[in-house]
Amino acid sequence: MKLSKHNIRTFLLSANQKIEEKADFISDKLDKGGEMDFVTYPPNCGFTEEETRSLEKLKNDSNLKNALRKILANNSAGVLFDLFNIIDGTSEPDESFGKWTEICFVDKTDELAEDLDFLHDELYDKYWDWREIRPEKGWKLDNYDG
Repeated sequence: MKLSKHNIRTFLLSANQKIEEKADFISDKLDKGGEMDFVTYPPNCGFTEEETRSLEKLKNDSNLKNALRKILANNSAGVLFDLFNIIDGTSEPDESFGKWTEICFVDKTDELAEDLDFLHDELYDKYWDWREIRPEKGWKLDNYDG
């Protein structure tokens, strides 16, 4: 069985909707200033006091808000595009991450519904694994020093 055209369309329309909604949400929050508790990745937020003060400078600038919205949307779309290339088999994950045998999306049936793992449950936990193996860049996304 393969993924049906109607599920492909609905899924990709939803992806585009989420890209826009997240970009709008974040740029709106930055435009208003204040708490950064809306940031969920990495799992411990990661902003230093200096970074938070710098983000306060983004408040009340509609041109900057619009530009940020576009940058955020572009970043989200780029990540999804790269992941879809891995799913489509037109690129592969870094071989140092582990064995890869390719995957595909299929329409869910009652038979497939049993014992499925949820990727969304794993994403944030895997950040810490990624942090352990990522190359040193002189910066990090979180503020954990351990």
